[in-house]
Amino acid sequence: MNRAASPTQVRRILVPLDASAASLAALAAAVELAVRMDAELVGLFVEDVSLLHLAGLPFASERGVFGGRGRPLNPAGMEQSLRAQAARAELALSEAAGRRQLRWTFRVARGQVLSEVLVAMGEADLTALGTVGVRQVRRVQIGGTVREIIARTTHPVLILPPGGTVRESIAAVFDGSPASLKALVLACALAADDGGDLEVLLIAADPGSEARLRQAATPVLQEFEIRPQFIPLTEANSEVLANAVREGRVCTLVLSAGSVASGADTVRLLLEGQGCAVLWVP
Repeated sequence: MNRAASPTQVRRILVPLDASAASLAALAAAVELAVRMDAELVGLFVEDVSLLHLAGLPFASERGVFGGRGRPLNPAGMEQSLRAQAARAELALSEAAGRRQLRWTFRVARGQVLSEVLVAMGEADLTALGTVGVRQVRRVQIGGTVREIIARTTHPVLILPPGGTVRESIAAVFDGSPASLKALVLACALAADDGGDLEVLLIAADPGSEARLRQAATPVLQEFEIRPQFIPLTEANSEVLANAVREGRVCTLVLSAGSVASGADTVRLLLEGQGCAVLWVP
């Protein structure tokens, strides 16, 4: 396998930005990935047409954090607010990229947030997204946009827990499928830049299946000169996977859709486990 020609090579990393804490955490993780992979950062701010429509309604208003009389919303004021948010997002990107001397671009799109992000993802190799945490109940909230992206994306997406980033202790789930092979290549690329430490979670119901999966994974591991720790899992469901992540103290899990019980609930369990970042590979 020619690594330079690998379809999993990451050249452009998309970061949808809205100046929130979650998107800034995603930006920080994207910066680290871009440094490792010599990739370009692509920032995107979406002027949400739903907000602009709402601002045009006669009864629309906003309230302060502590309540009080509502202030009427209007299209001109919303336009100004969105421009200010876009400026803050671009500044955050330029400063973060500048500190690490990374290539970067930034653009503003107007439309539905989900639609615009999905279109932009088609022009990038990987997308970094943040989630919102609720400390009181130690839960992670995955918003509707992130859930839809997980369900509909055809490109890898990195999902960050609150305050999370891509760190050492990388693991990949491997079941022999083409998607899991792609996930393994991405995991190897990350691990190779972190010193070569990698756990490979094998979905194998019996010793024979485990041996076949080890053999199938060997060419990729040899290409990246990685000697992993193989961990067999006899079941493929979200709870078993979350337990394996917790026991292995995994910080970043590379997971292909379909390797385990797929969907946002699986990702949420993994994000909650040990603050584990999830690199989702469709």
